[in-house]
Amino acid sequence: MNESVKTKKALRGSLFALFLCIVLLIGTTFAWFTDSVSTGVNKIQAGNLKVGMEYKNAENDTFTSVTEETKVFNNEALWEPGHVEYAVLKVKNEGNLALKYKLGVNIASEKGSTNVNGDAFKLSDYINFAVVDGDKSNLDRTALVAAAGEGQSINKGYSKESHLDTTDASETVTLVVWMPETVGNEANHATNAEAPEINLGVNVAATQKDYESDSFDNTYDKNATYPTIVQNTDALNDAITEATDGKANVKLPKNTKVTLNSGIAHEGDNSRNVTITGDGNSSEVDVITKSVAAEGGQLNYQRGSTFTFENLEVKAGEGNFDGIVCDELVYKNCKITGKLTLYGRATFINCTFDNTMANQYSIWTWGGTDVKFDNCTFNTNGKAILLYGQATAENPTNLTVNNCTFNDRNKGAAEKAAIEVGNDYNATYNLVVNDAKVYGFADGKNTGSKLWANKNKMDAAHLSVTIDGKKVH
Repeated sequence: MNESVKTKKALRGSLFALFLCIVLLIGTTFAWFTDSVSTGVNKIQAGNLKVGMEYKNAENDTFTSVTEETKVFNNEALWEPGHVEYAVLKVKNEGNLALKYKLGVNIASEKGSTNVNGDAFKLSDYINFAVVDGDKSNLDRTALVAAAGEGQSINKGYSKESHLDTTDASETVTLVVWMPETVGNEANHATNAEAPEINLGVNVAATQKDYESDSFDNTYDKNATYPTIVQNTDALNDAITEATDGKANVKLPKNTKVTLNSGIAHEGDNSRNVTITGDGNSSEVDVITKSVAAEGGQLNYQRGSTFTFENLEVKAGEGNFDGIVCDELVYKNCKITGKLTLYGRATFINCTFDNTMANQYSIWTWGGTDVKFDNCTFNTNGKAILLYGQATAENPTNLTVNNCTFNDRNKGAAEKAAIEVGNDYNATYNLVVNDAKVYGFADGKNTGSKLWANKNKMDAAHLSVTIDGKKVH
């Protein structure tokens, strides 16, 4: 009897112990041999390409950094055959990347005249320039012109190309500008004619040089192209139409005002990839055009072309259909005045729209396909964006607005919402808005929202609207 009880107790104890082992086993993972290895933390840092220019003050023999206001020649001089001006310049690498550069002159503007023979002429045709290595301020006039050689016409732009591989590297050169003694009465303006005049600038254009290496070699940037520095309308449009391989990288110096006015649609397969960069809002591109009646008109650069505008003021017109016809438009850090009609894809980043016109939108999507605004501000008189055009179900117009601010100076008097949606063409639109701020606008038609209006009561099959991640239509 006692043995049987003991046996049963032992059995129960064994079963309980087994149960505990099973529970522990279920709640425990198997152990494996493990190991690891890692590298140190690798830093990725962007390089900086920056070129500077200094000029030598003849009074104290010291170099001073140039600005857009620096005058390196005598503004009061009256040019005649044999007249010579020079400037000693120092080009510096102020960044930490190797660079190559071109130094030359550019004509900001020019006024022609009539000579004593009764013929029209431009003074620029009779003035040469050259860039001579080193400081040649110790030379007299004859020796300096001899050192410059034949030179070239100031119409030619650049005369020196060199490179600066390391930080703080510099080169000193002497820029010589003269009217050859061989020039005669062909450049002598008539007494009763207005004197010819040139506004001449000096510039350095820089780009990457094949010096730094990646994992393969140091040749990846050997074909980097220079920006084309322009200060007048003819130079801008020539840079676009004559661009090598259709690519034009244009730089506008401070206080430059130009007009984009020559499309190329009539020239066959001539698409363009154009970048126009300014020096803040002091640089201005006028894109005011005649009404283009859809895709005709002045600024038709063909499907396949792209335009990028950066760090400048863009002045548009007031008419319907006025816009640049191309595949893609990009605006970065621009101030935009007037009304832009869109064709193709369009992206606006950190832009300010300043529209003082009555009864006009800042943007009309008309021919736009994918249109996007990021971190933009609209200052208007009651109208900001019109989502309207001939889009179809197969090719809808997609409008995305992220983190934008809409300010109505009229405080709702125009009776319009910030974004108006209209439809006369059985069109299809997708509207997505995130983090918008709206001040002063009226309640939109058929929505009661100051942000957007459904002017023509478009149904859900033709209009999709999503606000801050929530579909509202």
